Amino acid sequence: MLLIAQGDRKAFAELLSRHLNAVVRYALKYMRLQSDAEDVAQEVFLRVWQKASDWKPQGFAPRSWIYRITYNLCIDEIRRRKDVVDSDEEQASDAPGPEENVASHMEMEKLQQGMATLPERQQTAVILCAYEGLSNIEAAKVMDCSVEALESLLSRGRRTLRAYMQG
Repeated sequence: MLLIAQGDRKAFAELLSRHLNAVVRYALKYMRLQSDAEDVAQEVFLRVWQKASDWKPQGFAPRSWIYRITYNLCIDEIRRRKDVVDSDEEQASDAPGPEENVASHMEMEKLQQGMATLPERQQTAVILCAYEGLSNIEAAKVMDCSVEALESLLSRGRRTLRAYMQG
């Protein structure tokens, strides 16, 4: 990050190659459409390039800082579109291929619906830890909360999802 802050394009290319796919995958959990997730990722790395000097070696790891930027951009975009986008239409466009197992598809769909019922912070905690594999410490930094608060969000989110899946 220090090299990127000094304008080192090679260091930026390395960071991009390491984290681009993960950022798109993470953004896709919020944006639901691949093209929207890619747009967010592009904006994320533009901001990383422009704001690299804002990153401090103590505190956030570069990976956590990148996820924090991604999270903020996704939430901003969702809020901006809230009245415009019908999430049911977006989900319908993500229809599975015929080779997918119907039961598995139904369970995944139910899980996605369950995730959508979670409050925003619980949903983010579950996505960061369960889908993206961040540690509780990293996820807490991304969400700008204590580890204890994150663990509480995870606990409530998982409990709600479990009840939703059983119901």
